[in-house]
Amino acid sequence: MWLSSQSIHFSLPKADTTIKLWKNGFTVNDGELRSYTDAANQRFLESIKKGELPLELQKIFDKEEVDVKVHDKKNEVYMLKKPVFHAFTGQGYRLGSATPRIISKAKKGVEETEKRRPMVVLNMSEPITSVQIWLADGTRIVQKFNVTHRISHIRDFIINYPGAHGRCPFTLTTSLPFLELLDESLTLEEANLKNAVVVQRLKKNTEPFRSAS
Repeated sequence: MWLSSQSIHFSLPKADTTIKLWKNGFTVNDGELRSYTDAANQRFLESIKKGELPLELQKIFDKEEVDVKVHDKKNEVYMLKKPVFHAFTGQGYRLGSATPRIISKAKKGVEETEKRRPMVVLNMSEPITSVQIWLADGTRIVQKFNVTHRISHIRDFIINYPGAHGRCPFTLTTSLPFLELLDESLTLEEANLKNAVVVQRLKKNTEPFRSAS
């Protein structure tokens, strides 16, 4: 859960972690190339997709607020180069955060995007669930729906979300296990999508997390 108190928010030291998704693997903070097929790496990416701080980073960033930036470079092949080391300056802290803040692009314009966020009408008398939506550009959204909403309503939400490539042909899938959501007339309850992760995958462009799914 994210902390909303500004006093706590600004009292925490901050740490940036950059994840780059390449065609042949991924890197963390410009470190060595990591394989999508490795089980530990798959768990690492799955935690990121869920908006959670991977255990590996928890052991590194313990008392810091962590910004995780995801850059989709899957149309590029990673070329081996000398590792770049980013040294910490100032007072030292143990690495890992109990309150990770996952972001996938610059903060500029985020508030404006939220103002233009599509509205989902909820029936408060019916069960409500949260669905994590990963857009094709790596943006993560958490949106509430009634369990009686249909998969097509998630599609409508993405189509109307600012900058979501909603006008490009795309499919919807789950993450792990991978499942393409072909029957969009199903309700979220019928499709077992309560508290699930749904991924937008462009039909013609590079798809996020494809190799790791």
